[in-house]
Amino acid sequence: MPPEIQALAERAARAWDMKVTGWTVAATKPEKGWGAIWRIETDRGPRALKLLHRPFERNLFSIGAQVYLVRQKARVAPLVPTRDGKLYTVVDGRMFIVAEWIPGLRQAPKDTPDGAALLCSGLAEFHRRSLGYRPPPGAAHASRLHRWPRVYQKLRTKLDWFEHLARAYRDMPASSALLEVLPRFKAQADEAIRMLEASAYRKLIARGDQAWGLAHQDYGWSNGQVGPDGKVWIIDLDGVAFDLAFRDLRKLITGTMDDRGDWDLNWIKAMIRAYHEVHPIEPEAMQVMLIDMYLPNEFYKLVKDVLFDPNMLDGALVAALQRLLVTDERKQQALRELGLKRRR
Repeated sequence: MPPEIQALAERAARAWDMKVTGWTVAATKPEKGWGAIWRIETDRGPRALKLLHRPFERNLFSIGAQVYLVRQKARVAPLVPTRDGKLYTVVDGRMFIVAEWIPGLRQAPKDTPDGAALLCSGLAEFHRRSLGYRPPPGAAHASRLHRWPRVYQKLRTKLDWFEHLARAYRDMPASSALLEVLPRFKAQADEAIRMLEASAYRKLIARGDQAWGLAHQDYGWSNGQVGPDGKVWIIDLDGVAFDLAFRDLRKLITGTMDDRGDWDLNWIKAMIRAYHEVHPIEPEAMQVMLIDMYLPNEFYKLVKDVLFDPNMLDGALVAALQRLLVTDERKQQALRELGLKRRR
């Protein structure tokens, strides 16, 4: 932690009616303008002090969301007002908040479908309780509801960039392997774009932001934590935005399957079922989620860093591409069994 950031945090803490007796760095985001979280020991009990790294108006959106979710009895940490009743303080242009520290949180077990299902039910509860949120005056309107087609097209464009790079660095170990598999994933991206356009996507988003509520946007095994009561608490809310909230579920499923290296249908069905029991997914929305799964997200995530460092076109990428081809076959089979309606 840079000393100047620590000094800012100590100055910020004075805005709250508490005596800080200990500091522990819980997380840092140096690549994002130095966001950070500290666990602070105070005379009022342990708390979390957070340095927010997003623009001021964007932070107001997430702060308002956290207040709303607490009011709706979602399992998120309550914010602590400052001495003068505000929910944040600004020091040298940097925004800080303080929240209660939720004790006894632990990661859900990753070795059985039950842990994944628990995360999904907690996510569904979060989504359900976020319905109806309206950002406070002065806040940015953070919505990704209408951005899906642009996101798909951006991914497709970058697949062309991968090809240009691989041709420019033909002598690198992974270039030929990348050129060999690119047609497969380009075709998937093209088909996903067509399927999204032909789906109920535009009908669904026409319902508006409040009807869909908030997506966490970065939900996973570290941001959904199990409390002593066995219920899931949602942490790190600074990226929340209006969206078709089931995209969080898609990301959790595809990320979990990618980490496991296997598209296990029993796991996937358990995850969808756990979510659906708390916050039902209608059939048209399910099709849109399956289309979002079909988009070659895993391939893109695997290869994207070569755009910044062509030296990553190495032997390790060759092996990773070979593994991905195997898991992609299993992914396609799983999507068929889940009911994805491909365009012919």
